[in-house]
Amino acid sequence: MIRLPRVPFGAGLLLLLGIGVTGCTTQTLTSGTNLARVGQAAAIQMEQNATLSANSIFALKKAVTFNDAYNKSINNPDSQAYLAHMTAIQSHLAQYGRWLDSLSSSYSALGELAAYNAVGSFDSSIDTLATNTANFASAIGKPITIPSEATGAVKVAGGMVLSAIQAHEVKDASRKIEILLTMIIAALDDPGTKKQMIVIQGDVAKRIDQAATVLFVNGICSYAPLLDDLGSPLGLKSVANVDEVVAKKENVLAGLRGVALELANEQVTSQEAAFDKGLEALKALVPLHESLQHGAPLELNTIISIINQMQQTAAMFQPPKTK
Repeated sequence: MIRLPRVPFGAGLLLLLGIGVTGCTTQTLTSGTNLARVGQAAAIQMEQNATLSANSIFALKKAVTFNDAYNKSINNPDSQAYLAHMTAIQSHLAQYGRWLDSLSSSYSALGELAAYNAVGSFDSSIDTLATNTANFASAIGKPITIPSEATGAVKVAGGMVLSAIQAHEVKDASRKIEILLTMIIAALDDPGTKKQMIVIQGDVAKRIDQAATVLFVNGICSYAPLLDDLGSPLGLKSVANVDEVVAKKENVLAGLRGVALELANEQVTSQEAAFDKGLEALKALVPLHESLQHGAPLELNTIISIINQMQQTAAMFQPPKTK
């Protein structure tokens, strides 16, 4: 009879625990890495779209200011109120961008935590995210109190093998991000918030149309880039004296003004799409955090699809290229 060597009870229990948690631990760390990647990608794209929205609003503000100066009504009360509203939107978008930047950093730190247990990096990132969460919520008139469980160092459970400790830390870190994520989602979901983040479409189109018409009629700007963009799919290019021709063709000029209006409207539509898709992306991240908490594989198709749609929205902000 072969006798097996005796193993101390504590060591045997630790060995059994190690065998039992290996599969669960591996799944958690893999999920943490995958969540970090898609979370960071979504936040980066959302931040880019917020920046494009802010830049678009700045261009619209310039058109309003030009119109007022041209009409010798620089202190027009209606325009002043309109410009103040657009400045407030820019400010909200800037604060939103800072929040998204800190969200991206937190997801990056989550990935580092899952890859090589970089606890210190995450602790710093989550505190910054918490601060920016409170600041953004206050900026849009939805003040919140950050719960203590969403900040501070990730919790370390004792009595576990090293890999299990790391997995526990990843779960705790994920939970901290999720708490702050859901708080901002609630604020963004409020119907009043959207009005603070995008401009009103009809009014913008009217002001852009006036500015474009004044610039063309006075021989300052040309419709050539717009015509080249229209003709490009057909292999057509505008002639050298195109503006002289357009000026004599009332119907052609009306058509170009219609296209310019559509482009202005598309800028506003892009702002709305950027806001809506961004909120959709944040909501899609929540169930991924839940899956990680429960040790389940992550279903990434939805968030990846939304990220692709946000990239398409970014392309909508781009004006026709000057030939």
